[in-house]
Amino acid sequence: MKRITFLVGILVLINVSVSAQVGINIGAPKATLDVVGKAADTSVLDGIIPPRITGAQLRAKTYTTAQTGALVYVTLADPSPSGQTINVTASGHYYFNGTLWLATGGSGNVNIYNADGTLTANRFVTMNSNVLSFSGIDGTMKIDNDGESELLIDAINSNTARARLTAGTADLQIAANPDGNVDIMATPGGTNSLGFGTNTGASPSSKLELYTLGNTRMTIDGKGNVGIATNTPTEKLHVNNNIRFQSLPLNGTANAINTTPAGAASPTQNQTFTATRTVVADANGVLGYVTGLPSTGGGTAPSGSINIGETISAVYSVPVAAATVASGGFRLGAYAAANGLTALPSLDGIQMDLLGYNSDYYTPIIINTSSAAQLISYQTFATQVNENRTLLNQSLSPCPFNANTFSANLWDGNNTVGWRGVDANNIVFWNTANAEVETTNLQVQVNANTYRWYEFKWWCMEVSGNKKIFLSVTRKA
Repeated sequence: MKRITFLVGILVLINVSVSAQVGINIGAPKATLDVVGKAADTSVLDGIIPPRITGAQLRAKTYTTAQTGALVYVTLADPSPSGQTINVTASGHYYFNGTLWLATGGSGNVNIYNADGTLTANRFVTMNSNVLSFSGIDGTMKIDNDGESELLIDAINSNTARARLTAGTADLQIAANPDGNVDIMATPGGTNSLGFGTNTGASPSSKLELYTLGNTRMTIDGKGNVGIATNTPTEKLHVNNNIRFQSLPLNGTANAINTTPAGAASPTQNQTFTATRTVVADANGVLGYVTGLPSTGGGTAPSGSINIGETISAVYSVPVAAATVASGGFRLGAYAAANGLTALPSLDGIQMDLLGYNSDYYTPIIINTSSAAQLISYQTFATQVNENRTLLNQSLSPCPFNANTFSANLWDGNNTVGWRGVDANNIVFWNTANAEVETTNLQVQVNANTYRWYEFKWWCMEVSGNKKIFLSVTRKA
C-alpha cells in the first residue's frame, strides 16, 4: 500500500505530455524538460544539481561528440589540466562542446582581463580599420618565453610595417618598407632630428644612412665607403664640406700618439710623433701623400725639401745656464723637443743643430736623421775669424741620438756616429762681445741622379742672460 502511494505521488509531480515533453511541478511542460520550482516555499530548496566530479576524475574520462552538451559540476580544479580538461582550472559548472570542457561562466566572464589561459591553436583579431589600444597609468607589457621570442608585425599588401613608441612630443619609430629598406627614426620634441635607414639600391647595395632633420647626413655603402654630406661616397671616407682637426701633435712631440714606428698599437700614449710625409690632394679632392715635409716659410723650420731660392728660418732663446752645461750636455734639437719649441730644420734627412761648449763658444753640427747613410759634401767659413773647412763625398751614417753621442771628447763627430761638426776648429763665438755668423754650403745626394745644395747659417749671441740662436737654410740648387 505504501509502495502504491509513492508511485502515485511521483506521477502527480511529473507530468508527461503526449508530445513526450516532461514537466516537473507543471501540468503543461513547454520544453523537453520543464522544471518549475517552489519559489514561495522557504522549506523547499529549488535547483538542478548535475553530476558532481573533481577535475582529476573528469580528466580520467574520455568524452566523444556523442556527449556534446553534457553538463557537470567540478568540485575541485584539475591539478594537471590537459587534453579535454585543459580549461578546468577552477571549480564550477562545465559543459562539453564536443572537444573540450568549457566553463559555463560561473560568477562572471572568464577572459584575459580576469583569468589566465592557454592557447590551443593560433588566434586572430581582425581589426578592420579600428585601433587596438592599451592604456593605463602605470603598466608593463612583457613577453616571457623560455625559448626564442619574436614580436612580429607583418604588413601585407605591400604596406609598411611600423612599430612606434611615443611619450609627449617624443617619437621613436621602427619601420620595414615593402621596397626592402628599414628605417629607425627618433623625433624628440616633434622634430624629425635623428634617423637610421638601410637602402637596397643596386649601386652600391645595402646602404646604411644616418639623417637628422629629415636630411641624410652620413652614408655607409655596401662597399664600406663612408660619406659625410654625400649619399654616394667614392672612397673609404668621402667628406663633401670643410674638415677641422684640433689638438694635433707637433712634429717631434714626445708621448703624443699610440702608434709605434712599426705601425703597431702601443697600450699607452707614449710614442713620439715624427712626421715624414705630406698630405696632398688631386683635382677631385682625393687625399694622398708625398714623402717628406714641405717648406712653410715665415720662419717655420720644416723637414723634407724646399724649392730653389726659398729660405726658412727659426729663432730660439735659451737661458745661459741651460745652454752651457759642460761636456756636451746641451744640444739645441733635444732642448727644443723637450720644451715644445719649433723643430730644427731637417732637409733631405740632414738636420742643422748645435752643441753648447761653454759660455763663449758653441759647436755647429749637422746630423743624419734619415734611416740610411747620406752622401754629403760641405764647405764652411766664419765671419769673425779667417778660417774655413771642406769635406767632400763623405758617407754619413744614421745618427742613433744616444746619450753619449755628443760628448766633450767627440766635438768633431765622425761619419760612424752620424753627425759632424762643420767649423774648422769646432768652436764658434756666441757671447756678448763676439757673435760671428757661421755659413756652411752643403751638398746632399738624394738619389743616384739627384743632388741638392743648401746654405746653412748659424748666428748666436748672448742677450740679457739668454743665448739668442738664429738658424736659416736656403736652397741654392
